[in-house]
Amino acid sequence: MTFGDFVRLSRAYVWVLIGCTILGALLMMAKTTREPVLYSATSSGLVRVGNATTAGEEQGNAQLAEDKANLYAFLVSTTPVAQEVVDELSLDVPPEAIAGRFSASVDASVNALTVSAIGSTPVEARDLANAVVDAVVVVAQQIETGEDNPKTPALTRIVPLSQAQLPGAPFTPDYRSAAMKGAAGGLGLCYAFLVARRLIDRRIRSAKHVEEATGAAVLGIIPKEDALGRAHRGVRGDLGRAAESFRQLRTNLRFVDVDNEPRRIVVTSALAGEGKSTVSANVARLMAQAGTPVLLVDADLRRPQIASTFEIDGALGLTQALAGDVDIREVILESGMDNLSLLPAGRIPPNPSELLGSLRMKQFVEDLSHDYFVILDAPPLLPVTDAGLLSAFCDGALLVQAAGKTQIEQSEHCRRILDQVGSRLLGVVLNKAPVKGAAAIAYGGGGYGGYGYGGYKSEYTSREAYSTAGKGRRRLAKLGRS
Repeated sequence: MTFGDFVRLSRAYVWVLIGCTILGALLMMAKTTREPVLYSATSSGLVRVGNATTAGEEQGNAQLAEDKANLYAFLVSTTPVAQEVVDELSLDVPPEAIAGRFSASVDASVNALTVSAIGSTPVEARDLANAVVDAVVVVAQQIETGEDNPKTPALTRIVPLSQAQLPGAPFTPDYRSAAMKGAAGGLGLCYAFLVARRLIDRRIRSAKHVEEATGAAVLGIIPKEDALGRAHRGVRGDLGRAAESFRQLRTNLRFVDVDNEPRRIVVTSALAGEGKSTVSANVARLMAQAGTPVLLVDADLRRPQIASTFEIDGALGLTQALAGDVDIREVILESGMDNLSLLPAGRIPPNPSELLGSLRMKQFVEDLSHDYFVILDAPPLLPVTDAGLLSAFCDGALLVQAAGKTQIEQSEHCRRILDQVGSRLLGVVLNKAPVKGAAAIAYGGGGYGGYGYGGYKSEYTSREAYSTAGKGRRRLAKLGRS
């Protein structure tokens, strides 16, 4: 995953990320409310050894004081020191229970010992911090002399530097720190889930995925549009945002091979429901609008769609012509649109593959391609062999893939099937591409990797401005002449 993919992922799931961040902070704060209220107090002192009378003695004492300070820091959290504190403060707790409440640090530059103590109340924390300083000297002297009550004065002493004061507020529970940790944890877990989900996702989500799986160029990216999901599949002209994408597909299809322009193509997909009938119907309509005589053949003899899409009578059609009951040109119907003719499927036969792969079907397509640009709406490639048989005697196949639905392995299998029958894959149409939302991350939030609509909008705006400016200049010229 590149940095750009990470940014698009963040933009697409921004509200999910925010929600997980807030949830993590709230959960951590809720957990923190169960923690006890504790206070911390700190006292410090300078470790001194003897009374030096010369500079040499002072230097030796300073080194010894540093060693003693490190020893005291070690002894602070031990049980003997805790016992001295319990005895001094007359506490009714075992020393083991409070030994872990003490901690110490040493500043070697001045041989300063800083002691921290934790208590359930401000007073307890203050008294514990002050008592530990005295207790640690006593325990150290007992260890050095081996006597419980040494009679000789201690060589080492701690000169108080600052007595512990009453803490103003507890250090735990720390809701701010807990909220920050919870927010960071929630955000991190959310990112980990999203990135892992993206890495293991094997569905087609970008033109790059399609090109890597099929080795063919993406001729068009059709955005998801409600009008395309209706019964008429957008053939009435209400394509919405998909209109310009279909025009671009029509242009790319015409120029896919300028030296050997295809005259008969098969439109198919990997599985049902990817929109191959929608693509074939609208490409046929737009090519007819451009002045090319087009014949749209419903070659899906298992689930025919063309008759219902264009609202024509599909009782007679291709199957009767293949059976020899009628002449092929007698069942070609007018669509009501200029240059667009339709050949419905007719009665659904028991042997579709045999009919579509027959020599008669091949001859029909060859004869009709002299007068029409023939587009065959074929069944999906993976469930049945019909599309492979048809593409073998056509100029090529147009493969429709549904963004976010078709698996990469399915695309690769489709390419292998076409290669096995010797068919040419003209290109791929990425259909049902989401324009916005989480699923649009691979397309840059609707930009489709260079197939965006912002450029068209600005172009139309520029043309309108230029046209308006021209009218204004002509109007001014007429006024000047008059």
